[in-house]
Amino acid sequence: MTDTPVRVLHIFSGMNRGGAETMMMNLYRKMDRTKVQFDFLTHRNDPCAYDEEILTLGGRLFYVPSIGSTNPITFVKQVKRVIQEKGPFAAVHAHTDFQSGFIALAARLAGVPVRICHSHSTSWRGRSSRLAGMQLFVFRRMITANATALCACGEEAGRFLFGKEKDVHLLPNGIDLDLFAGGRADTESEKRKRGIAGGRLAIGHIGRFTEEKNHQFLLRLAADMKERGIGFQLILAGDGPLRTDMEKLAEKLGLDDDVRFIGVEERVHDLLKTLDVFVMPSLYEGLPVTLVEAQASGVPCVISDGITEEADAGLGLVSRLSLKEPPEQWASAILRAAETPVPDKARIKETLGRLGYDAGENAGAIMKLYNMNCEKEQ
Repeated sequence: MTDTPVRVLHIFSGMNRGGAETMMMNLYRKMDRTKVQFDFLTHRNDPCAYDEEILTLGGRLFYVPSIGSTNPITFVKQVKRVIQEKGPFAAVHAHTDFQSGFIALAARLAGVPVRICHSHSTSWRGRSSRLAGMQLFVFRRMITANATALCACGEEAGRFLFGKEKDVHLLPNGIDLDLFAGGRADTESEKRKRGIAGGRLAIGHIGRFTEEKNHQFLLRLAADMKERGIGFQLILAGDGPLRTDMEKLAEKLGLDDDVRFIGVEERVHDLLKTLDVFVMPSLYEGLPVTLVEAQASGVPCVISDGITEEADAGLGLVSRLSLKEPPEQWASAILRAAETPVPDKARIKETLGRLGYDAGENAGAIMKLYNMNCEKEQ
């Protein structure tokens, strides 16, 4: 019997504050790390937001270029080499959607007994085509031929990546319910600390500046609201490749005094407490962690119908609209949402816990997939 913890290798594009990455870090913190340790292989060779915490918790970080930067054969060989040289690993858990099958193949060739492919999205590249359909067919075959278990954040995400009638383990994006279910700020002073002008409606969005998050729609909505004399402050938290473009668009639309780009936010629970409404006009999503966090904080949410209905916890906090609706319909929905009464804290925790959003409970569920029992003692 050894005192050395067994190790599980997770594969992500990079460990920045995205939904899937945040979900996994929530689980990692809940593990008994004397029994199990997580390591992370990513396709980014630059520092990411969670890197320091991973190292502090005892994890390791490895780098392999993505398939797009090399080719499938080289990619499989490089992943296999990392597994063999840095292991042994009790399980390999891939979170990179269509690349997951190649990772599972590398893990199978390296002799890893548990190989999990995890779907976090409901769409691929935001569009469909015959070529994309053919590629997805091949990727699905790679996954089902090499994975020992399939996992998804929701039913739609499972159907998207794995196809219909597959045996998929559902693992909702768990959060620390005690951290978020603390209620919203009651004073204007808390808003002022965040740079929100007095008397204005505090509208927030948290997400990477990428195409699917649809920040352009959000900024044009803000411009329409300003033109019609609605007083608001739009807080945009996050970073990403389109941030500079969106900053230029905000300036072009005359929103300098109405929109704040605050970058990556480490204390999301504190930010959410200051918001009157959370808005998410995504083109497509799996089951976004930030939307769960917003509901846990009692913040009314106005979201697009590109986001799965599963994301609505049934607390009366979520309004879904089509992106085809005119700006005035979205503005009206935001104003109505701002008047939504906040559910009781106990009800929020009970409801989200029952729906599987408690990271502590999910830590036990994921260990069963790894054939382990390594929950952290409370």
